[in-house]
Amino acid sequence: MARDGEQKKRNQYAEKEAREKTSAGEASASNLGLRKDLGNFRGPYPSSFASHFSAGGSNYSSTTYDPLKAFLPGHFIVWIAHVAKFWFRKRHKFRDYSEPGRGDGIYEIADHSRISLVGDWGTGTDEAQTVADEVAKARPDYTIHLGDVYYVGDGTEVKENFLGEQTSDYRPVKWPMGSKGSFALTGNHEMYAHGNGYYDCVVPRLGLKETPESEWGSGQWTSFFCLENKHWRIIAIDTAYNSTKFDWGRVPIVNRSKFVRTSLRMKPKCTIPPALMKWLAETVEPDGDNRGIILLSHHGGHSSFGEWYRIPPMQLSKVIHRPVIWFWGHEHKLAIYDKYAVPGGIENYGRCVGHGGMPVERGAFPDINECRWLAWDNRKYENGEKIDAGYNGFAQMVLDGPSMALEYRDLNGAAVFREKWHVDLKTGALEGPNLEKVLDDPSVHFREPAASDSRPD
Repeated sequence: MARDGEQKKRNQYAEKEAREKTSAGEASASNLGLRKDLGNFRGPYPSSFASHFSAGGSNYSSTTYDPLKAFLPGHFIVWIAHVAKFWFRKRHKFRDYSEPGRGDGIYEIADHSRISLVGDWGTGTDEAQTVADEVAKARPDYTIHLGDVYYVGDGTEVKENFLGEQTSDYRPVKWPMGSKGSFALTGNHEMYAHGNGYYDCVVPRLGLKETPESEWGSGQWTSFFCLENKHWRIIAIDTAYNSTKFDWGRVPIVNRSKFVRTSLRMKPKCTIPPALMKWLAETVEPDGDNRGIILLSHHGGHSSFGEWYRIPPMQLSKVIHRPVIWFWGHEHKLAIYDKYAVPGGIENYGRCVGHGGMPVERGAFPDINECRWLAWDNRKYENGEKIDAGYNGFAQMVLDGPSMALEYRDLNGAAVFREKWHVDLKTGALEGPNLEKVLDDPSVHFREPAASDSRPD
């Protein structure tokens, strides 16, 4: 496996070296079969404006995106034309399951199911393609994207960075479907284009497959759903629909302020829409039985490294009254947390897996101690672009009756961490995490759960 990973790296370096040696008049990117650089996606993108600026001004430059180029006359015209498409559009209407014929958003899955979770994947980079290839090798029954197609997730970007349809000189990347189906949440970047690319292009292709040979699914309809079997319920919620307010927590310099990062203010509220909360309370009824609960969202309630989005866990505490396992993206890293609850929020074992396709944040050590981290990956990925980034990857979940196994893999297919869980259907108690470090590397950080935190719940 390691040799395969090294070969992939060499192939990527060769492509990028060819790009640097090719002048504009010698060959086009399409002739070289190149994808986008990670360097195009560096930066905090704390607002809709910044993301539209990048989308309209860069044209995915063949090296690293230079924001100053957006002010050149030719690029500025492109940028104005791009942004004007969104000035007079309204945000896509929030969809729920109240419309006749749309079902109730609950899907039955087998007691033994394999599920791949990937966050912040939609970049169209070599690394996104490599992650997709590794997901396919894992042979999942279902794949789930936790949101964010860049820069703004409009129809053109969705086609090239998610659906595998070529819209420029760059090679597109196609989302890896599971053998039985696939689902996707919306992220704040899709909402920068008012959600139209997500609702019009993404969800119609996803959902359950009609046959194993089907290329795409029969349709997902909306941005929240529940996959369930006799022992587990995987509940996906939408934290992104109300997430487009300027986020001071992602602005350089300011983002090192613990007050700003943990505050309820100075960032998007990411409020869960009322229709979704009603669906949770009346249709899903999470307190109605003792099955284990796994939450999925784009934003997380807490972080040892970045900003907190505290309102969703506070809302969820009104309908869920026991600890859950919660996966999210948004923050571009792999980080695993002990049990924690923001004030007034639901108790959860947080797992950040926002390292699917963006340049992975590394170097900054955790400085918020309220939520105790258990593991995180700080390795430097030699990407050939002279940028400081970590390893992309995904989480592979296997449900097997009352047991659940998780493996966190990088883009070379190497397992970084593993953990096991068990749910007691008589009490609803979760036994875990039985977490272990797999990869022997000093930049892979790991520690045991706090001794005071009893197991099981």
